[in-house]
Amino acid sequence: MSQRPKISVGPFHFFSTGIRISGKPSMEDWNGPLQFAIWCQRAGPWWIGDLINAGEDGFGEAFSQMCEGMVSTEMLSRYASVARRVPFENRHPNLSWSAHAAVARLAPPEQRKLLAAANREGWTSEELRVKARELKSGK
Repeated sequence: MSQRPKISVGPFHFFSTGIRISGKPSMEDWNGPLQFAIWCQRAGPWWIGDLINAGEDGFGEAFSQMCEGMVSTEMLSRYASVARRVPFENRHPNLSWSAHAAVARLAPPEQRKLLAAANREGWTSEELRVKARELKSGK
């Protein structure tokens, strides 16, 4: 049996299918691991998209075939498309991946403008999607 990959943060052991906790950590000990888990959830689509794009750039179709079956082809394509269209420097860590997907079809300067406004104004992904559509259609 192969060993399952894990990442440990103190007594918190993260696996692909869940978490195991050693001992009885204090409430203060939970803050870091919880922030780590939320950070991974938010960063995951970017990591996947950037890895797919870099892998395909370096290895072509053979790399794409390696990814088959890991996640739906549709989701892999969406992650890669948004990561390719929204440059690293335009990405806001306080905004969701969905917010970035809403502006992905815009030119980078327009992306920066709308993402900055969304960050400042606290727009939802849907509000941002509507504003991006209006900007694209010239309204």
